[in-house]
Amino acid sequence: MVFSHLLFIYIFMPLLMLAYFVLKNNAYRRIVLVAFSLLFYAWGEPVCVFLMIGLVLADYLFGLLIHNTLSRRLRTFWLVIAIIANLSVLVVYKYLGFFTETVNTLFAASIPVVRLTMPIGISFFTFQTMSYVIDVYRRDTEVQRSYFSLLLYVSFFPQLIAGPIVRYKDIADQIADRRVNVADFNEGLYRFSIGLAKKVLIADNCDTVVSSLYGLTDVTVASRWVGALFFTLQLYFDFSGYSDMAIGLGKMFGFKFRENFDYPLISRSATEFWRRWHMSLGTFFRDYVYIPLGGNRHDHLRNIIVVWFLTGMWHGASWNFILWGLYYAVWLILEKKFLLKVFDKMPKVISFVVSHAYTLFITVFGFAIFYFDKDLIKNLGYLFGVGTSGLTDIMTNSVVMGNIFLLAAGLVLAVPIAKPIAGFLREKKLLPYSLERIIKTVFIIAVFAVCTTMLAGNSYSPFLYFRF
Repeated sequence: MVFSHLLFIYIFMPLLMLAYFVLKNNAYRRIVLVAFSLLFYAWGEPVCVFLMIGLVLADYLFGLLIHNTLSRRLRTFWLVIAIIANLSVLVVYKYLGFFTETVNTLFAASIPVVRLTMPIGISFFTFQTMSYVIDVYRRDTEVQRSYFSLLLYVSFFPQLIAGPIVRYKDIADQIADRRVNVADFNEGLYRFSIGLAKKVLIADNCDTVVSSLYGLTDVTVASRWVGALFFTLQLYFDFSGYSDMAIGLGKMFGFKFRENFDYPLISRSATEFWRRWHMSLGTFFRDYVYIPLGGNRHDHLRNIIVVWFLTGMWHGASWNFILWGLYYAVWLILEKKFLLKVFDKMPKVISFVVSHAYTLFITVFGFAIFYFDKDLIKNLGYLFGVGTSGLTDIMTNSVVMGNIFLLAAGLVLAVPIAKPIAGFLREKKLLPYSLERIIKTVFIIAVFAVCTTMLAGNSYSPFLYFRF
């Protein structure tokens, strides 16, 4: 089940809200949230839901063992076992086939390749359960003595399948006790509608353009670059749209999740881009890998390479993801060594233009690496004219011109313009609260009406990050 599906919008959510808000006791409300969350996940993963339940149980017991053990050496032992257990689940389901194929290729072996169905969102919920155990070990959070409450933390449906990666210590108090008022619920619904619009109106249409451009018989340089640009926009609006919907849904039930995107496409460096894109993943690797390895204090170049190799691996069991991770490691190292200093020494206007152009170029090219999991070298060669039929042709031009308004809308909406305008109007007292509420209500109704019409005629369109 996905958020941008009529079944979710008009059946699942109304039933959940009815069951949740009829009850006043938080204990009963937790039961409702867990029951509906498990139903949400089991709808697409009727067997793998038991894997998630079992993983939560294992980490619940590891958390208690670590908390109740006084010996530091024994606490460390239980932590290592917990991490191995979590990573083993991830490796078996996500990477076993990839590792086997790689060994067979490198050593001309014939080891049977076992292909297991990868549970949706396994990379997200294994990271969450691991972060809980590690934080208990570090004494950064109190151990959760209720298995049911820990199950709610992991299985809560808004963030279960594609994040953001929520750390237990950030919502521990909200699991135990939370309040929902009308203003918060309305803001959550408004945020959900923004995400829905991003997904249905922009990301799904960008997907159609990418398929059209990459499906052309004659390959041109323009078709590949414009296709990569549309894919960049698709990925941004798809994933940030999911995050908006998850944050909005959480707020509707009294949970406050941290932001996961901060307009990354306005960045002026790869370093800044990764402070703004998928922030919960970046924070996870910073706190649990980069800093423990030594951070900036000890062998930071090695640490960057390790983190970005793992970041690439996290995204998928394919060489293009590993190459994509290492690609960013190289740019981040170059920026740390001298590139950012070069930009700083330029005149401000030139620096502004050059740094934005540079970042857009490496971002679009990077997502081309991300996209092509087959024939990667050949497809990257197309971007530079190798093996193409020319710079452009009439079919490429036709597809581009037919979607020029979509491209313009995507580029404009990737820039933070709404908040500054609203802030300015509030400051000048030109946007009273009552008018703002009316505008937001009209927006919500319009988005649901338009998206419902589009979804009624469209086929199933899962979020891109479901496969991770």
